[in-house]
Amino acid sequence: MNSFERKFRTRIASHPQMWHSYLANPTTETVRMVINCRLFDSPRLELASILNSLLPLWENEACEGNQSLAELIRYLEELKICPLSQEEDPLRPNLLRLRILASTPGIFPFSPTYIQENLARFLESSDCLADLPEFQAVAFSSQEIEPLSSDLAIYHLSPHSRRFVQNLYYADRRETVLSILAYIAKNYPLLGTCRQAYALMFSLDKPEIWSHHPFSLRLISNRYWEKRLQEDGY
Repeated sequence: MNSFERKFRTRIASHPQMWHSYLANPTTETVRMVINCRLFDSPRLELASILNSLLPLWENEACEGNQSLAELIRYLEELKICPLSQEEDPLRPNLLRLRILASTPGIFPFSPTYIQENLARFLESSDCLADLPEFQAVAFSSQEIEPLSSDLAIYHLSPHSRRFVQNLYYADRRETVLSILAYIAKNYPLLGTCRQAYALMFSLDKPEIWSHHPFSLRLISNRYWEKRLQEDGY
């Protein structure tokens, strides 16, 4: 850290109001200064509060494909944001969604705020997106699906099965699904499908939701019936 960076760190630490304006539209220089000056290292910094205030602005930046924001969030994901898990845990899924959106190429052809304000409307029948060929990349082994087979065959999951579904959607698999949804939101030729893909991303904002969300359940059901058809020789 050089003398300028030390002075900058002291100045921004002394003026908390600077955080919001400095981080609202991250650039390559922003990321460099954050890392080199170790701006997030201060034990007195209320980082969770700062990030919560930035989320609406970063949502737009992410939808526009701000690669510097994606890099900044990758750095944040390696840090302990807050000593209290009840403050940090809700932030993590939001940061993941923003990183994925920011790093996904393509054009975002609608207002994210409009989708969020009308989320229930855009989620109607959105589970059908699980039928798109893009989701063939999400595979479940026979061993993973077997414990659910009796419930899937009758289209009804018991509470025990739903807990099992939660385990199937571990972190890497959730990120794969969200990455596909981000690609669809920015690149699919039908605007309605783009909107539904973003609505799904926004609705899958907590890991526990995946155990009963219609979309994630349909994704597993599709893989189950595909395996059944293969076994039956179709």
